[in-house]
Amino acid sequence: MGMARAGVLAGALLLMAIAGCAGDVVSQVTRNSQVRDRVMAAFASNGALAEEMTRRLLASDSLRARVVESMLNDNRSAQYVLDRIGHNPGAVDYVLQAALSDSIGRAHVVARMEQIRKALATAR
Repeated sequence: MGMARAGVLAGALLLMAIAGCAGDVVSQVTRNSQVRDRVMAAFASNGALAEEMTRRLLASDSLRARVVESMLNDNRSAQYVLDRIGHNPGAVDYVLQAALSDSIGRAHVVARMEQIRKALATAR
């Protein structure tokens, strides 16, 4: 049995045990840190479960904001996201559109473009 499959099985067994003993899984996960750690470990050890949970978190406006802020507050996550954006022309266009939508962002983009223009002119 693969490690991922074993993690899913362990998580399912844990949830069934909790449900059988307590009746209310949500309250067990909320109140009991050991149970919460085991459930979170089950999600963290299985890519498919983690992806499904991420989709659910991103589906809610308030949770989406918390997820994005958490990612941006973590240097490695923020660097990864920005690297992915930088290599995706559609994402770069979206960032530029967002930056140009207000006067402060527009002024910053124009100033940076002017710096790039001057650097290119000097290099010639």
